[in-house]
Amino acid sequence: AGLGPTSARSADALLVLIDRPLDDVEQDVLDRARQSVPVLLAGPTLRSLPPDSPLVEALGLLPGRVTPVHELRLIPGPDGGEFTARIGAFRPVDQWVVSDKIADDVQQLLMVRHELADHPVCTWRPSTGLGMFTVGSSDRTLADPAYHRLIGRWLRHALGVLDAPPVRVGLLGTADSAAIHHLAVEATEGLEMAAVCDGGSRPPARGGDRGARRIANPAELVSDHDVGLVIVATPTHTHAEWAMRALEAGKHVVVEEPFCLSTQEADDLISAAAERGLVLAVHADQHDDPGYRALRAAVRSGAVGDVLWLETFQGAFARPAGTWHDDTRVSGGVIYDRGFAHLDWVLDLLTEPVEWVSATTHKRVWHHVSNADHTRVLLHFADGAEAQVTISDLAAVALPRFHVVGSTASIISE
Repeated sequence: AGLGPTSARSADALLVLIDRPLDDVEQDVLDRARQSVPVLLAGPTLRSLPPDSPLVEALGLLPGRVTPVHELRLIPGPDGGEFTARIGAFRPVDQWVVSDKIADDVQQLLMVRHELADHPVCTWRPSTGLGMFTVGSSDRTLADPAYHRLIGRWLRHALGVLDAPPVRVGLLGTADSAAIHHLAVEATEGLEMAAVCDGGSRPPARGGDRGARRIANPAELVSDHDVGLVIVATPTHTHAEWAMRALEAGKHVVVEEPFCLSTQEADDLISAAAERGLVLAVHADQHDDPGYRALRAAVRSGAVGDVLWLETFQGAFARPAGTWHDDTRVSGGVIYDRGFAHLDWVLDLLTEPVEWVSATTHKRVWHHVSNADHTRVLLHFADGAEAQVTISDLAAVALPRFHVVGSTASIISE
């Protein structure tokens, strides 16, 4: 949008990402701004500065050659311990600037291992209020949420914002449904299990649970002063009740999918969270499914051309167990409960508006439960593509889990 004299007047920091040469006025604006707020130069910005720019000298490094585009192995720099916390793995395909000389007072936050040496790609120099991050030249990198997190961490570091203590988690659910959330909390830096209410009697045994207290009454868990985040992993028909009670108690909330049983319940929860400034999220573990991620990458890269037909399937020839998952009144029905992930996958892969939906169900064999034995949903999209989701307890043979037909190729994933 351009830099003007007022750019830093009301800012806490200036983040600049520009792929054309900066003129003298813009360079002067940045040079003046860094005297009052941090100025961070990202992506190709450093390459847009002339060699004699005062900003280059203030950065405390001598930029050299630009590497070809390749997969980068990013590692913490000698000053990047806090900066790289809680960001996970990130291997962008991008290019960067090799620094030929670096001043002693430049903090090296993030490095690239290249040609048997470590080179800084993200820095901060407190004495001059300038930092550079030379990764971020490609559209793919700029669109990656992991890159956004790194930029956020970089801004926090330059502003001197420290990480808060770990968020104390209260886990509310059945013994079976809570198991995956135990593992997720343990594996997520910044989370710490505080209390568990899952109807079980065994004491928490895993490493991340040692400090967790066993609570028998769910009402006590959602109001516990030691809990900052409540994970609701109860039967679906109780999600809205316990999520609302947790929000009213001032807790952030993560709800196991499916979120709730009606649009009104969802609207009420969203409004309650917004009014209190609290986080409300759905734990959509289906996004981490390896088969789906491979399929998504193929579709996004154009490997199958334009998608014409997408089919997903789940089922087996087995008697339903008769748990709450098999009760339509409690679970919302077989498509709502077991088809949630499949419909989410479909709507992520096919982004055109849905023009119409049809569905059929069969009830012929399993009369001890209220769920349908066999259900099919067909969606027709504005571009002519169609998708079918099938959930069946009458499948006598194994069928492909995903089947995608495109204009140039098709993919079957077991």
